[in-house]
Amino acid sequence: MPSLYGFVKSREPVSPEEVAAELLALPNANGDARRHVERLVGDDPRFLLDAAGLRTVDPLSLELDEAPYVVYDLETTGSSAAKGAITEVGAIKVRRGEVVDEFSALVNPERPIDPFVVRLTGITEGMVEDAPTASEVMPRLEEFAEGSVLVGHSVSYDASFVTAARESLGIGPLPNPSLDTLKLSRTLVPGLKRYRLSSLAAHFGVGAMPNHRALSDAAATAGVFVKLLGLLRSAGVSTVGEAAALKRRGGRPKPQKQHLAEGIPTTPGVYYFLDKGGNTLYVGKAKDLRARVRTYFNGGDGRRKVRRLVEEVAEVRFEETRSELYALIHEAREIRRLLPRYNAVGRGEEASWFVKLDLSAPYPVPERVSVPGDEDNATYLGPYRSAGMIDTCIEALGRVFPLRRCAGDPEAKTCFYGQMGRCAPCLGMGEEEYRRTVVGEMVGLLRGEGGEEHLAALVRERGRLAGELEFEAAARLRDLILGIERIRLTRAVVTAEGLQAVVAPSTEPGVVEVFALSGGHLVAHRGFETGDGEGLARFAEDAIREFREDVPARRAEGADEARVVAAYLRRSRSATFVEAVALERAEDLVEAVGRIAESVPEADADANVASLA
Repeated sequence: MPSLYGFVKSREPVSPEEVAAELLALPNANGDARRHVERLVGDDPRFLLDAAGLRTVDPLSLELDEAPYVVYDLETTGSSAAKGAITEVGAIKVRRGEVVDEFSALVNPERPIDPFVVRLTGITEGMVEDAPTASEVMPRLEEFAEGSVLVGHSVSYDASFVTAARESLGIGPLPNPSLDTLKLSRTLVPGLKRYRLSSLAAHFGVGAMPNHRALSDAAATAGVFVKLLGLLRSAGVSTVGEAAALKRRGGRPKPQKQHLAEGIPTTPGVYYFLDKGGNTLYVGKAKDLRARVRTYFNGGDGRRKVRRLVEEVAEVRFEETRSELYALIHEAREIRRLLPRYNAVGRGEEASWFVKLDLSAPYPVPERVSVPGDEDNATYLGPYRSAGMIDTCIEALGRVFPLRRCAGDPEAKTCFYGQMGRCAPCLGMGEEEYRRTVVGEMVGLLRGEGGEEHLAALVRERGRLAGELEFEAAARLRDLILGIERIRLTRAVVTAEGLQAVVAPSTEPGVVEVFALSGGHLVAHRGFETGDGEGLARFAEDAIREFREDVPARRAEGADEARVVAAYLRRSRSATFVEAVALERAEDLVEAVGRIAESVPEADADANVASLA
């Protein structure tokens, strides 16, 4: 039975009576044919029902917000469309900014898959051996995309494989118009260093991140595309046809006040937006000051708040810093000092989430709470700012420790988690042993006072999964590990008293970064080669001397700068082997760096494996 769209498209315009009799098998609609068709079509923008009958609508004529979109991505055997073939299709249907349906299918390419592609995607020849061929999948994709605008990242590449597959079946290319998120991004958001899908997803803060599987990459592309729709509207583009012609017209959004970005260097630093009266409207930081400031004035940000900000800006000032970290720290200090009107984030946002362990329970389990209670028999760890981070951490703890998962009835059968060795009562563990070996070690792990062997075991398991090409499982475990690491890191950096040295492996091989912190204030920060004992000792002595001479001024800064350091380390993926030590003697720092140096090779290897996920 043909779809409604296919039926109408093949013979439009079609009378309601024809639809009722020939498609709906209602030969005697008794005058209700039009009502049946109206109910069937609803508010579907692909159709128009008027006096002439029912017909399809050209997607290019539709308003951006009304058009139906199918965002899709392919995985292939490698090479070009002429020599390669499709191994997986993923598609997301988007209407009015919401995901309404999805389509996913493995495809038997009927030819070998390049070994590099197998490592990259995790799709093996065994996985597609019994999958349907393109002759079965292509018609399903065509029906899924009927009457919609096709959207992809570098869409012409994917389209070439679809066209090649369809031509091998004796049919032509898909008739749908298309939009390319790569071309749109280059037009609407000039000045970015990279326009890869992962870079755009990070730039726009999209939740879904690409992982070289078709449906996940389609979801990430859909998230980017929804953001681009807002920028198109801000640029005065109202229809799909105008968006498709934007690049050809040279229709880049009209620049706004770009002269204000002239003379700004490409170094790290902090920038200030001032109004006509010289009042500071906004303070920001950047690794590349010129590129960041330019993004505000090229029409490439559709957020209403940013548009208002740009309208008020009359002057831009800047201060260069030694590094990205010092830009982050200086930004936090300046926001606290100036309280700019447009800096809603960073003006004293309170941490308000805790990990609670109810010690009055027979087998305490960690739970997230927003307010600490005053119970005598409860332990609270925190506060932390991110509820999601705590939830991920708690899930990871369930892999590290045999937490109670069931009621613990000795007469009942072993629960599902008990069968996997992950439920203490089902394993026969008594309450006292549970408090000692599970609760005690769990608290120590989250406080950064031990438990490194548990994290190391998870890291090894992640490496094993990635080595066996179980990339999705490896990526999931990586996120769980990060949940614990972030809790430990935040506590170590933010809550420690006295002078602390935080040591972390740098992204540069053989180098560590050292942060000296006191009372939430960053005293000093430098990078060292792991064997530079003399330089480390001088750094430690200078930090200790400054700490002893100027404690009150540092304590006034609060914990904000320590939180900035914690965030910086998380972003640089240095959290796994961070060590925080009380810095009382220069030897304390040298010993900590030695311990980190022993772990760096393992950390680098794991990072390389995880990057494949």
